[in-house]
Amino acid sequence: MSSRPPGYLSPRMNPEVRMMLCTAGHVDHGKTELVKVLTGCSTDRLKAELERGMTIELGFAPCYLGDDLCVGVVDVPGHEKFVKNMVAGVSGIEMAVLVIAADDGIMPQTIEHLQIMELLGVRRGMVALTKTDLVSPERVRELSEEIHEFLKGTFLEGCPICPVSSKTFEGYPELYEVLVQQVRSVIRKRRLGIFRMPIERVFARPGFGSVVTGIPVDGAIEVGAQVEVVPGNLRGKIRGIQRFLRDVTQGEYGQCLALNIPDFNKRPPRRGEVVCLPGYLSASDNFYVHIKAVPGLEKPLRNAEEIKLHTGTAEEAGKIYLLEEKALNPNQTALAFVVLHNPVAAAVYDRCIIRRASPTTTVAGGEIVGICTAELRTQKKLFVERFKEYQESLKGADPFSPEGMDKRIEYLLLRERMTGAALDELCKALLLPMDVAGSCLARLIEEQKILALADDYFVHGDNYRSCVREVETRLEKAGKNDQALSLTLSDLRKNLNWPLPLWNRIQEDMERSDLVRRKGEKVILRAAVEGLHDADRELMGKLVAIYEETRYHSPRPEELPAMLGVSPDRINRLLDYLCDEGHLIRLAKNVILTYGHFQTAQDRVVKIISEKGVLNSADFKYAITSTRKYALAILDFLDSRHVTVRIGNDRKLTPDYRKHLV
Repeated sequence: MSSRPPGYLSPRMNPEVRMMLCTAGHVDHGKTELVKVLTGCSTDRLKAELERGMTIELGFAPCYLGDDLCVGVVDVPGHEKFVKNMVAGVSGIEMAVLVIAADDGIMPQTIEHLQIMELLGVRRGMVALTKTDLVSPERVRELSEEIHEFLKGTFLEGCPICPVSSKTFEGYPELYEVLVQQVRSVIRKRRLGIFRMPIERVFARPGFGSVVTGIPVDGAIEVGAQVEVVPGNLRGKIRGIQRFLRDVTQGEYGQCLALNIPDFNKRPPRRGEVVCLPGYLSASDNFYVHIKAVPGLEKPLRNAEEIKLHTGTAEEAGKIYLLEEKALNPNQTALAFVVLHNPVAAAVYDRCIIRRASPTTTVAGGEIVGICTAELRTQKKLFVERFKEYQESLKGADPFSPEGMDKRIEYLLLRERMTGAALDELCKALLLPMDVAGSCLARLIEEQKILALADDYFVHGDNYRSCVREVETRLEKAGKNDQALSLTLSDLRKNLNWPLPLWNRIQEDMERSDLVRRKGEKVILRAAVEGLHDADRELMGKLVAIYEETRYHSPRPEELPAMLGVSPDRINRLLDYLCDEGHLIRLAKNVILTYGHFQTAQDRVVKIISEKGVLNSADFKYAITSTRKYALAILDFLDSRHVTVRIGNDRKLTPDYRKHLV
């Protein structure tokens, strides 16, 4: 027998870490020794661990499985009191090695660790049956059968069971071969979201400053990037990154990283906080979770029971409220609302474990499915409906696959951002980098599910069509029964607090389809105009003729019904249209001129001021052979357009008056 097992190799070619796997199992079942034999590294790094022979915190080591293959190994604690660290270690793990000592067999933490790995989403693994040198071969065979039965119905059902001895190295060649096969069979997942790393440990390195370690649950990061700590309100720049004691320029999801951030020296971060890109993640004390109770739950989880929530490296006490059931029984799934005593930084799809406060036992686990908003805090039934609808919209797709991310963006725009959203808003809502979100949107636009509006603004096609129908209904109603020939944009938008990019696109499409024609701050209703009766067209001719004839002594609009023998509503409707079309111009409520007469007056104002430098308002009435009422109306209108500026009773031209002329 070789003095070293085959897994202990010098990394001559420095292979890339392919994935992270963890060892788990009952205390003193040989997990750390197994890792040491495989990797050559002792993961017991704390003084207390070395003195007591017990792994308290997470240990990390690289395991080189040949020149082209390397995995990161997380050695998690086995003692019941340190299960919270075990939860932190399993987050982001893609494969597990369940360690069971041959002299003890299946023990309480063996069961609990298996349950936690199952609840946290680990789906591949194997069993290392250790300390075989302490028992007979018959006992090894018996225990292998027991383990085989024990694992039925779990993610490890049918997995390889490898008997080994860390003292004699017997069985390690076979374990090594199985480990290599298992690792190669795992397709490594990539998480393309915003970088987030729950902090496992914080320490100061002489000459470098603060260092934080952990396993990112999403995204990638590189040297030089700005990051923040949530909660904690700390910001800093990454000066260096190490991955298994090797300096690297970048790190990503599922890798054990150490980040050197000297800016954190004044107030170092704390375990349980999260390092992430700035501006994306917020801490909350209210979460919706979708959980499953452990199989051996002796006492059902009750509504409003005191619990501890573990997610990432955070552990926080609070209460849990079941949304559909009064109690959660073994193997039962449920939606629940968790209210914590203090906020933690977590996101949708983060895995979580629910433990009883007393006695301290694991009762359930699953994933966070919602961060509670003010709206949903009092409408829990609404959340249940939305959750089921959302799950249906995914149709079983992996939320982090391209298909899944497309569906998440589509659902967000369809159900939660119904009037659309800007690109940065979508990125922050789903914790996605802009390039990733942009690629998803490009696919959805090509499939004609999403519309791209101006300024990186996007809206779901179904919602856009609903908005268009709402506007069309308003236009039809406004023009019905000879009510109006035009609408102000403010009237059209009344009580519809839609974003400007959406309104602009709707107006453009309305004009392209010949439903309306934009005229300043109004829209002309084409259907209503085309439906004008001959009598109305004749009446409009009479109105224009009156204003042509009366020049700067035009009648007040209220005088016209008596003059022409028609109703005021009909007169006002046609006057508004004539003003919108530019035949007439309304200077004030009771002062209307023809467009031509106003231009003549405007030219006269410009000429007088150009020659004399100023124009006295009292003199202007003589220049147009009118009265003070009309003279002031014309001058005030020119002031409002920034053609002139008033100084006492005089007017002067503004420096750029030419571009404001009517």
